[in-house]
Amino acid sequence: MINYGLGIDTGGTYTDAVIVDLGKVRLLAKSKARTTHNDLSIGLGNAVDGVLDVIRERFEPSLVGVSTTLATNTVLEKKSGKVGLIGLGWKPEECQEFGAAKQFFFSGGHDVRGRMVASLDLEGVKGAVDELAQSVDSIVVSGLFSVYNAHHELDVKMLISERCDLPVVMGHELTGELGIHERTVTAILNAGLIPVLDDFLAKVQQIMADREIKAPIMVFKGDGTLMNITAARKRPVDTLLSGPAASAMGGKLLSGRDDCIVIDMGGTSTDIAVIENGRTVALGGDSEVRVSKKNEILVGPYRVTPLCFARQIFPNIVERMRETGETRFLMASQKACRNLSSYEQLLFDRLCSSGPQTFSELKDTFKEMYLIEKHVSTLWSQGAIEGIGLTPTDVLHAAGIYVDGDRAASELGLKIYSIALQTEPDELLRRIMAKVSTNIARELIIKVISDELGELPSNDVMEKMIDGMCKGRSFSKFDLDVRLKDPVIGLGGPASAFISPLAGMMGAEVIIPDNFDVGNAIGAVCGQVSEFVDIFVYPRDNGYAVYSVFTTPIYYTFASDAIAKAKEMASVHALERAKAAGGHDLHVDIEMEEEREESRSVLAEDSLLQVRVRARAVGTPLEADDEV
Repeated sequence: MINYGLGIDTGGTYTDAVIVDLGKVRLLAKSKARTTHNDLSIGLGNAVDGVLDVIRERFEPSLVGVSTTLATNTVLEKKSGKVGLIGLGWKPEECQEFGAAKQFFFSGGHDVRGRMVASLDLEGVKGAVDELAQSVDSIVVSGLFSVYNAHHELDVKMLISERCDLPVVMGHELTGELGIHERTVTAILNAGLIPVLDDFLAKVQQIMADREIKAPIMVFKGDGTLMNITAARKRPVDTLLSGPAASAMGGKLLSGRDDCIVIDMGGTSTDIAVIENGRTVALGGDSEVRVSKKNEILVGPYRVTPLCFARQIFPNIVERMRETGETRFLMASQKACRNLSSYEQLLFDRLCSSGPQTFSELKDTFKEMYLIEKHVSTLWSQGAIEGIGLTPTDVLHAAGIYVDGDRAASELGLKIYSIALQTEPDELLRRIMAKVSTNIARELIIKVISDELGELPSNDVMEKMIDGMCKGRSFSKFDLDVRLKDPVIGLGGPASAFISPLAGMMGAEVIIPDNFDVGNAIGAVCGQVSEFVDIFVYPRDNGYAVYSVFTTPIYYTFASDAIAKAKEMASVHALERAKAAGGHDLHVDIEMEEEREESRSVLAEDSLLQVRVRARAVGTPLEADDEV
């Protein structure tokens, strides 16, 4: 039986769809469609219909795999949903930031042994929930030492569900690690992504249903494995770095190289991955080109609609550029936004009624709005407004390298910038293209060095050295040359234009494989299901205790008994999680990591501080009868 996979990648600029023979890992058909941010289902449907039209026959895939940069782009562009925080048994230190729109702290929580510190202030929690229900999209409950006893978090979650229908994320659900700050930040990040991913996944399900495709839908995770839609809705934070992980998989498959560095240049972000170890930076084909006060070319970090595509939406954008002498415009999005202030609503309504406006035009219209920059920033962060501007995609259009939109709009934008910089358009085009390639080289250097040596120091000397390595700076007495040992695999639409130059800049073997423009979508449908659980063993009271988020501490006299119990519990819960994530034919691998304190005496043994027991369950997304 031949199994076919339908792979989908929704990027900031394009949505790609592919059909892959999963047995031979062979591409059979591909399609691209513009990502429609106001309604993702339009672009999704167009891409899926396009690839099905290529097949021209009744097609029933065995598996649908989805990779998306949506979570990553949402974080990079600060467009997550509003999150309310309820802390139990602790209060933040001065100047601690968690990313919550509103936060409340009440008595409760537990100690390091899982014992209750104080009773829950249920009346206070009720009042906080009622207030949050009117102003946020989701709520996080984070209790002190909830990884050792989650009862208070569970009690508050039940209370919230009785008073409103907002999603609730508990701190102990996502990690068994200690550290109330880190656990809370992770939970808030996850909660902020829930409304974003939930809407996207609902559209994917509807598109499949409309086309009578009944195959299981799996979502590519940031660790290079798959999970089903149910798991993705609960843990959208796991889809962060889904892009580089799927890119790594696609780059490896398309190039046939086991050891390589994969660079996937998309519309909003450029993903750099060493097989399954990725790093995402805010740089991409639709990142805005700007000029600093020193007349330096800057690229990113914000995504804007390229001028070449903006004219397809607003036919008069070229006339508006000529009229204003500017290329940067703000426009209203079609995203539904809640709780706008009166000033924010005025700005939003103006953009809805008048179409794209420059910031200067808005300031002239609302002369009495003294904090207009703050209000515009808030609207941008909420996704209520978006930008139009000159981008690397426009540069490719102006150069005739890649044309999919209105080339005249791109050429005019480049001309306006060149006049401002007192240079020729061709020279500016060359500078922008070189800047994009240099930025990619810079991020690649930082990644490979930090992977090898650890985090690099942040100082002016290091910055200049890195600039020298990627040819962004020259030195009078010496040169700094970098020679990459592994090949660089270029993926994404702009790869040939912006990644190919790395061969000369870094002495790298650069491979732009066939079907480089859909590598991410190919990787999205090729993967396994994998979930892990960590359980800890600590010395306690002349014995040993097993700590986990699944139960209160369990005490043993001997370390061997405690470790055996930890292995048993970790295996059971890892299998449960993997099954819930859509895994079949599962097997479990156990890893143990001990942390010891060195003894001062050469005769005494080192003291055991903790044992981390990690069980990882791995399996296929296809049931045994469906496997190749």
